[in-house]
Formats: sequence, C-alpha cells, structure tokens
Amino acid sequence: MRIVALSDLHGHLPEIPKCDLLIVAGDVCPDRIGPAMARDHPGEQKAWFDQHVRTWLAGSAATHKLLTWGNHDWCGEACSFASDAPDRASSRVLQIVVDQGTTVRIDGDGSGAGRSLSVWATPWSNRFMHWAFMKPREALADVYAAIPAGIDILVSHQPPFGHGDLFRHARTGAVEHLGSRELLAAIDRVRPRVVVCGHMHEGQGCFDYDGVAIYNVSVVNDQYRLVRPPTVIDVEGW
Repeated sequence: MRIVALSDLHGHLPEIPKCDLLIVAGDVCPDRIGPAMARDHPGEQKAWFDQHVRTWLAGSAATHKLLTWGNHDWCGEACSFASDAPDRASSRVLQIVVDQGTTVRIDGDGSGAGRSLSVWATPWSNRFMHWAFMKPREALADVYAAIPAGIDILVSHQPPFGHGDLFRHARTGAVEHLGSRELLAAIDRVRPRVVVCGHMHEGQGCFDYDGVAIYNVSVVNDQYRLVRPPTVIDVEGW
C-alpha cells in the first residue's frame, strides 16, 4: 500500500504521485487572497479552497483523500465544511477530518481482499502569536485525550516534541524543539503505526519513536518556497 503525505502547502499545489491514500496535514491555503488577508476575510480563503484545492484533489492520482487544517487555514476555523466531514463525505472525493476518526478501505490489487485503515486527524498547534487552530497546552491535553488507542494513522498538524520539530531562530541561530509534549504523551498511549505531521517547515523527515514512525511532511522552507516533493510512504503488510 502506498501513502502520499504533505503539509504546509501555503497555496502550492504540487503534483501527487499515484497512491492508495493521500493525506494533507494542514496549512493548505495561502494567507493572502488578492488584497484580502485570510485572517480578516476567511470567506475569501474558503472560495480559494473550493476553486483550487478541490480541483487539484479531483485531478490527483489518489484513490482516497483525507485532509485536516493548520494554523494558517482560517477558513477551516471560521467557515462550515460540514458536507466534507467523514459522516457525510466519501474519502474517494475528500474527507476533511477535525478531531475525529475515519475508516478507509484499501483494496490495492482490486481483488476486494483489502483492509480497513483507521485514521484520526487533529489540526491544533501550541499557542503562539495570533493564528487559527491554536490552544494552550492544558487544553491540548484534553483534545489529545480523545484519540482512541489502536488507530493505524495519527495525523496532526503540529509535530510531537523532539521529532520533526526543530526550529532555528533567524536572529540568533539558536535551535530548539517546539513540538507538543502533550501530543507525544498521546502517541505513547495510542501507539499508532504511523504519525503524519508538519507545521515546522525545516523539521521535515522521518523519525522513529520507540517503533512508531513519525513523518514531518512539510513541502516548503521557512521562506514558504516549495522545495520538497510530497512524502511517499510504502507500507508492507497492511
């Protein structure tokens, strides 16, 4: 089975390799739509999403398509996407998953003998400055407490502490981990097979956490330039 995952598009819509499951882990939209800033005009950002992202996804070579939001996606916080929720939408078109789970039926060889994958996705990040989908740490602990044990894939916009979360301060050059300790504790409890995240642009890569594969799948650098392809995750035996 092939998963293709990416995060932090910020308006870039790269070509997607053929895959069974496409995962978009937030920061899909640009901050500015013409003269309108998305923070002040989330409806303009939603119109951009409906016109451009849906067309991009429809043309992608992915069988199933799941998306959660990130801190730049003001439209996801301010506007309704109820028709894209897992209880109403098909993953073969698009499911937008926000603090809930969904099940995707993968039938890679067309025989009908595939399996179902359980996915949970959450868009939140640690609070800093003024962005969408942010909570203080104690509130995030409550959000992550709802993640059920035994899921196959956990999608989070922000990374867990210590894995794909390095940030270099432009002025001083100092490097620190800015990921979520609460999310790391949830991963300890839940033990998913795969974690997909982004948010920290220069944290891109694959990391092992006690047997759990954590992928930061950001495609841009800190200047918001598209510099990396989507991450391809080939999984055997699923």
